[in-house]
Amino acid sequence: MPWQKQCYETDTPGQCGCCNRTEFLSKPWHLCAEIDVLPGAPWGPNARWLRLFFGRRRSRFVGALSRIHLPTNLRVALFRLYAFAFGVELHELKQPLESFETLSDFFCRELREGARPIAQLPRGLVSPADAHVLSMGTVTDGSSRVEQVKGATYSVRSLLGVDPTAQARPGFTIQYVVLYLSPGDYHRMHSPCDLEFTHGRHFPGEFFPLKTVLLENMNDLFCINERVVLSGCWKNGQMHMVAVAAANVGDIFLSFDPKLKTNRGEPLFCKRGFFTRMYPDGVSLSAGSQVGGFRLGSTVVLVFEAPVDFQWKVEVGDRVRVGEPLGQSAK
Repeated sequence: MPWQKQCYETDTPGQCGCCNRTEFLSKPWHLCAEIDVLPGAPWGPNARWLRLFFGRRRSRFVGALSRIHLPTNLRVALFRLYAFAFGVELHELKQPLESFETLSDFFCRELREGARPIAQLPRGLVSPADAHVLSMGTVTDGSSRVEQVKGATYSVRSLLGVDPTAQARPGFTIQYVVLYLSPGDYHRMHSPCDLEFTHGRHFPGEFFPLKTVLLENMNDLFCINERVVLSGCWKNGQMHMVAVAAANVGDIFLSFDPKLKTNRGEPLFCKRGFFTRMYPDGVSLSAGSQVGGFRLGSTVVLVFEAPVDFQWKVEVGDRVRVGEPLGQSAK
């Protein structure tokens, strides 16, 4: 079954008659964006310049460049230069440098077996990515705005397309953590625990850079950018894993679902303009199993249900790797 366009108003897949008012520099685009519950978003001159410099056409163009076949005799030198510039740890690679035919292949490289040991946390979560911890905390209600980084916020309901607090059980809370992947990081996502995904949502969006300077000055950046939301459950209840695209390429892929196609040029922020995919049999993954990845630019957000005694084992600013502990409950 392919990903189907979903209607917010009717909540049913099919034809949506989606609004096509998507021009960033016009007032109609602003009105279309407001429909999608983005309070506080600064639709000012800075955002307009961002659209000009980091628009979706530019991302598709950069994506095409990244897929150009590289001559074999240039690959090692080019990839070593990239590794030097961004701090890539080449000794962890599963394949030799000359085997990567394109920059895109190198960017979403796999690691050798055992490079990322998975901590045993039966009551907790491990990191799904190599990343820096930008923020974390508790979602209190459906109208909550939580921190992207200190000084700027976003709506969790807008990010996910659902209100996670509406289904929270007594004695449990909704927690979140934001993980930023830098250009030199390993760019594949892994399962943070034993879980089962039952539903996917793909929200077409922008490809603004997810740099700290922007996150600090632009509310709802995670809700503006293109993203894929995987929803399901783990032993303590709800689990939502969000892959947020960033500047350049904006290509998100899922290891278990090759039919997902991101950065396809769909209208932005329209009330009836996202894609959905149900997994009737569920997608069951163990902690550390590969979920998917990015080809240039990314952030991962986890929003999940946890017991009230859940405690974080990381702090804002920490550097984490796949499989390292994020947090756990006492019982």
